Amino acid sequence: MNRRGIIEGLAIVLLLLVIVYIGVAAIPDKQLEQLWTSEQGEIIEIAIAIGMIGFGALLILIIVFDLPAGNSRISNRSHGVVEAAGAETESRPGVAVTPAWEPPPVPLKTPSIEQIVGAANAAAELISNSRNAVITMKVITGHAQHIGEREEQQDAYGFSSLDDEEAIERHGVLAVLADGMGGYAMGKEAGQLAVQTLLNEYIAKSAEESIPRALEQSLHLANQAVYEMALSHELEWSVGTTLIATVIHQGELYWISAGDSRIYLFRGGVLLPLTRDHIYANRLREYVLAGNLTQEEAETHPERHLLTSYLGIPRITEIDANQEPLHLLMGDLVILCSDGLYDDLSDKLLEEASCLYPPLAAAFILQHVLAEQRPYQDNATIAILACV
Repeated sequence: MNRRGIIEGLAIVLLLLVIVYIGVAAIPDKQLEQLWTSEQGEIIEIAIAIGMIGFGALLILIIVFDLPAGNSRISNRSHGVVEAAGAETESRPGVAVTPAWEPPPVPLKTPSIEQIVGAANAAAELISNSRNAVITMKVITGHAQHIGEREEQQDAYGFSSLDDEEAIERHGVLAVLADGMGGYAMGKEAGQLAVQTLLNEYIAKSAEESIPRALEQSLHLANQAVYEMALSHELEWSVGTTLIATVIHQGELYWISAGDSRIYLFRGGVLLPLTRDHIYANRLREYVLAGNLTQEEAETHPERHLLTSYLGIPRITEIDANQEPLHLLMGDLVILCSDGLYDDLSDKLLEEASCLYPPLAAAFILQHVLAEQRPYQDNATIAILACV
């Protein structure tokens, strides 16, 4: 089947699912009760919605990113940096006596984070109107943490209150994660201080202040707090921590990042990275593109994994944050994790974990990582925000 046929087929299936979903939503409650119990009806509704999400996301990815037929997976890179990957098209014999002309192989370009966000929003827009009219989205959190093979737990995390409906309406649900830098002094204290400062500062935001602005301001204040702690102990430039944070407000996702901890969106069976690692490998890649360094020299550079942005310095200049929100769907998982865990994340693992209650899902993922029994296992922390 050619690419056009696959697109048309996916579009037809998606259209049928939307029609079925709208039809079910339009049936009066009394008639639904005669057909199914409320629990059965909810399960059917969720199953149809998940189908729409999956087919919609796949269709958008194929159209927007020009993926070859049969390959819709977006893999997460080991260093969180967008790179080009090669892919060759496979020519297949046609039905006609004269073989159809096949274009030469075209390299598959890995989509940027901005393209991923655009596609995710486009997929959400396909079904958001009909679904939001029936069910109000809620957020359930889950988390898990392990010290690994280290002497001290230097990861830290926190959530805003899920019990205060007024606060959730005002500033949303906030999740924060930090990874105190190993090899530096006071890594544990730096991570804990960064998390608590960002939580306190963001929750105190005014109703008029935008979420992106409040997150940025809170991150800079957290950096100031860590930097001042270092100064008070005469440890300038010797204390540091990464920091990532996400906010879900009225079905929309905002995030901010400094360092190499990561944020992912898991939707429709696909794990999508939302942040880039702030490491020296990015600079080395620029040197390669400029012809000042070979690819081999860049890949073997001893400082390629060093952080270029983190909290604990006089001023942070390298931050990842979105100004326009990412629209979430029922069934989406937003994942925050430290570098002791994310190398093991995969579509398959997240597919299995997504079937579990969020706290159990976080524990399931962490146990999978620990089962690898890697020597020198780093601190591992995961926080999950599940849209239900």
